[in-house]
Amino acid sequence: MKSFIFYTQEGYTYDNKYHDANNMQLLGHDEGESIIEAFEQFKEHQSYIYKQAFYNVMALQTVGDAILNLEL
Repeated sequence: MKSFIFYTQEGYTYDNKYHDANNMQLLGHDEGESIIEAFEQFKEHQSYIYKQAFYNVMALQTVGDAILNLEL
């Protein structure tokens, strides 16, 4: 199985001091034999997404381990 993250450039984000942060929204992740299969799984597992107004969802295949809890 291949792993993918799904994200969009739509929407707004704020930092801890409530200043606008120009970045992307990470919507979630899922797995599949192909990007299409993974996206179908994502839509099934993350059914909240239909309540949102995202029209341009993008995906990246993830490879290897992730490093978590990084701080600037």
